[in-house]
Amino acid sequence: MGIQRKRTKGALSTLAVTAAIGVVATTVSVTAAGTAAAVPAKLVQDYSCVFPLINADPIKITITADIPDEIQKGQATPAFEIDANTLVSSRAAQGLGLVGAKTLEGKATADVTVNTPSGPLSGIKVENDVAKGNIPSPPADFTVVAKGNAPSLTFDKTGDGSIDVNNISLHDMIARDANGKPVQLVTGKDTFDAACTLTSTDKTLHRFKVVDNNPTNPTNPTSPTNPTNPTNPTDPTNPTNPTNPTSPTNPTSPTNPTNPTNPTSPTNPTNPNPPIHLGYGLTGSSVIKAANGTAALAGGIEADFDLASGTYNADLTLNPTSGKFSILGFLPATAKIEFQQVGRTNGTLNTAGDLTAKSSMYVKLPEIAVFGIPLGGGADCKTGTPADVNLTSDGRFDPLGGGKLKGTYTLPPLKSCGAFNDILSAFTSGPGNTINMTLAKKG
Repeated sequence: MGIQRKRTKGALSTLAVTAAIGVVATTVSVTAAGTAAAVPAKLVQDYSCVFPLINADPIKITITADIPDEIQKGQATPAFEIDANTLVSSRAAQGLGLVGAKTLEGKATADVTVNTPSGPLSGIKVENDVAKGNIPSPPADFTVVAKGNAPSLTFDKTGDGSIDVNNISLHDMIARDANGKPVQLVTGKDTFDAACTLTSTDKTLHRFKVVDNNPTNPTNPTSPTNPTNPTNPTDPTNPTNPTNPTSPTNPTSPTNPTNPTNPTSPTNPTNPNPPIHLGYGLTGSSVIKAANGTAALAGGIEADFDLASGTYNADLTLNPTSGKFSILGFLPATAKIEFQQVGRTNGTLNTAGDLTAKSSMYVKLPEIAVFGIPLGGGADCKTGTPADVNLTSDGRFDPLGGGKLKGTYTLPPLKSCGAFNDILSAFTSGPGNTINMTLAKKG
């Protein structure tokens, strides 16, 4: 049967692939003893793995080992060591750094095949531990190293064999912060899983032969037969007269070459490092200094993060709201408030969790009343120029959870608010306004 059935479990565990998040370490092994010396074996594979936060990201795995070219039939093989180095992108390091991760560990399962002289052992699922590795800061490409050992195998049929690595998957991965606490890349879970797809074509780590150094005795060779006497050659026949050659035909005129077609324009390559999209709900409030009052804030923001640059662009939505104010310190006033965004919100987020945000918007006042008596407003009542609102994170901002933001801004003078426009503008516009909000990740 190629590999003795009683050793099937051993065969299943002779192939191991270890891998980590963008960090992967792979081991695959069949050991061999016998007369042949071990030779270097090497396999380089490219994978695309889907991780939390950063989505699909490439990794490159280099597996090396010293494995004999020949394995003795019927002889149990000792274990040998395999090294596996995995190159992980700086994008993965950036994404992990943004959530405060400093180390990574976990488990990986390999889909491997041992091709034996009796046929393939396919669909083998082999699990291995991923040792804890450090995540570089500042972000950079980094390599994770792993080692593995194989148990014994026994082959009972001679012939050719090989070891193939078909795919890997990551599971029970744990990213930890500087204090060793798990970082929840998946809401409510300390661990996460990642499916990987092989993107290169080579799967074979090593090819070997199973040989038999104790062959049966050969049979006695038969005596050679005496050679027969050669026959006399026959007389050559007279050659026949050659026929007259035919006259050559006139060559045909060459056809005109067709005009070459214009080459098609190359298609634009896909972005190898697309931004990651995150959405947040928004709650908070803004204090209008000149009007001595507060307006509640609610809405949301949809952001596209570029991990390579640490920047983002976002679409900010602030819902219509209202506020209660005190003009001259004693006149009760109310106002309906709306916001008209100008362009997109943009900012930065670094691995220390520092977030900045810059938004520009018109502030609209459809209705302003004192003692309940309308004094101004309307569809065109708004600040004469956009208000620039600059915010910074209040504490560490977690892109997977959210955080608090704060800032100050100036409210420009009003226009088109009715007969009392200038008076209303004097009691609402000016510097020193504050804003505080909390972002909570959606989903």
